[in-house]
Amino acid sequence: MKSEIEKFYLNVSKYTNAGPYEDYYKSLTNNIKDLRLLVSEQHVHKFRLARTLSKQEIANNFDYLNCIDDALDTAVAITSEIFRLNKNGFILNKPLNEKIITTCRYMSILFASVLKSKGIPTRCRAGFAPYIYEDYIVDHWINEYFDKRSNKWIAIDAQVQDSKKIYKQVNLCNLKKEFEYPAELWLKARKGELPDIDKYARYSVDENLQVIAKQLFLDFFALMNYELGYRDTPMFIYGKNFSSLTNADYEEIDNLAKLMLNSDENFDKLQQLFLQNQKFRVLRTIYVNPYTDWK
Repeated sequence: MKSEIEKFYLNVSKYTNAGPYEDYYKSLTNNIKDLRLLVSEQHVHKFRLARTLSKQEIANNFDYLNCIDDALDTAVAITSEIFRLNKNGFILNKPLNEKIITTCRYMSILFASVLKSKGIPTRCRAGFAPYIYEDYIVDHWINEYFDKRSNKWIAIDAQVQDSKKIYKQVNLCNLKKEFEYPAELWLKARKGELPDIDKYARYSVDENLQVIAKQLFLDFFALMNYELGYRDTPMFIYGKNFSSLTNADYEEIDNLAKLMLNSDENFDKLQQLFLQNQKFRVLRTIYVNPYTDWK
């Protein structure tokens, strides 16, 4: 009998639902190492593309000249585009112009969908990766899957293709302490114990602590099997609202971070907090928000 937590992470969200591709995902290799590489090879990251090709080369190879994350919000949409570009679907050694241009959150969703289809409890995680670039610590998404043999969660990076091409070579199939979770970073920063905090916000217009707060809430929602997009941020920490946080607000976030340090042990408390603290779930949006706009 699987534990309740394992069962929870076998469930799919509206993003990780495999839809018509479930049987196809099941047909892919069961070797986790090979599967990680296969999935990662279906895309090229926008930053990697910009650093390796000229604007003219990009224009010659792609029918769209920007990252299309917003158009590929779900595993089904991502896979549909992969098949549109190459009818053979998930294959290695694709020409560059047959790869999708997307980023880590979307590859994390795709990989989670594939693993869940194979009956492997999986969750997406949002945080930071100090191993990708030398000059700053990039916000990043990975996956954790439950390994029955070791009876523990294994952290795996399905976006980076080859650790030899990044700043620090790591085992992408079994990240240990290389990936930095935002709960620990938030609590360190709050205590003044994160001296290099500016590295986490090198290319952001937000405050240093605000950048970590955003990842904290993305990770919180992901733990609840609801993988928000980059632009989905709780209103109370969005933009200038962050500078208006009260001591009580900070204490609420502190409490959330402490629970997330051991998410399995505190799973019931996290679920309760997710359902009861509506402030955490009122998201920034350009559309009608029934919670704030309808009286």
